[in-house]
Amino acid sequence: MEINNNYSTISSINQQIAVKKAELSSIDKKEDEKSLFENNDSVNIVGKNYDEEDYKRVLQKYKDLDSEVRTHEQTHSAGASTTAPINYSYQVGPDGKVYASGGSVRFDTSIPDNEVNAEVKLDKLASAASGPAQLSFSDSQISRAANLNKLLLQGIEQGVDYGNN
Repeated sequence: MEINNNYSTISSINQQIAVKKAELSSIDKKEDEKSLFENNDSVNIVGKNYDEEDYKRVLQKYKDLDSEVRTHEQTHSAGASTTAPINYSYQVGPDGKVYASGGSVRFDTSIPDNEVNAEVKLDKLASAASGPAQLSFSDSQISRAANLNKLLLQGIEQGVDYGNN
């Protein structure tokens, strides 16, 4: 009888140990989740080491630049045929949000065989490239090239020989 009693006591002890291990495991899991949350999802600022007005001013600069860049590139895109969607480059602002800091548009610069269509397309291309108020170097280069190609087409229409001797 004593042996059976020992087995039941050992079994009971093992069962209690298993219950305690499960409880500890649950507590450990909760502690891990809590520490992950604290490390990843909260901002711990020790002391206020920035000026609130400076923060607002810098944040406004990010917002203004984002608006300027998007308007600039959309003005280009709306004026002529493009070969790809607008491509933006981004920066993360002090508030953790993403703001456009630059961009580009890939114009369709192919010239149609029909001279009238080619002239219309080159006019649109020159207009779209020089459409925004502040032109970049690339903008002015595209506009200049479109205008030059238009002049070359007009010269060909008028019978000018550009060196085809």
